[in-house]
Amino acid sequence: MDKKTTDIIFFLQYWDKKNPTLEDQTGFMLAEMFEETECMKIGDKVYSSHDFYMKDPKAFIREVIRNDRPKWVIGLENTATILISYKRQKKILINPTVTLNDLNWVTPETIRDTYAFFSADHEKDYEMYSKVYRNASFFPTQKALFISDVSGAIKGIISNW
Repeated sequence: MDKKTTDIIFFLQYWDKKNPTLEDQTGFMLAEMFEETECMKIGDKVYSSHDFYMKDPKAFIREVIRNDRPKWVIGLENTATILISYKRQKKILINPTVTLNDLNWVTPETIRDTYAFFSADHEKDYEMYSKVYRNASFFPTQKALFISDVSGAIKGIISNW
């Protein structure tokens, strides 16, 4: 039985803050609303913090990818960190947290099929990531990156495949 494939799936950041302030919560919710709108202009499906509620994020992402078989997955912040380790999957990562372990046993295909964008707040992650992966961009003047900041690049990357 052949499953339908999806072209592009976005995994927005899920909520993982302990003891947040009201300002933290409001800022997160507003940013997520704007991100969802921007993602829908580019991709087929968008999974937000609502979809991750009461679920193990790693298991949820694995299940979605297994069921939908997307051509591209795009992750932001903590979901991008989860997606780093995926092999045989074209992916775009925005501000993932990178560890030394993420850079071991990386295949040439994974290097070719993975793109990443980093803001000023993730400079150390960019420095570590760019030692192995060649498709990395750093935005030193921006403290945070949003889909709207890199939507043109995302569309360009995807259109070339």
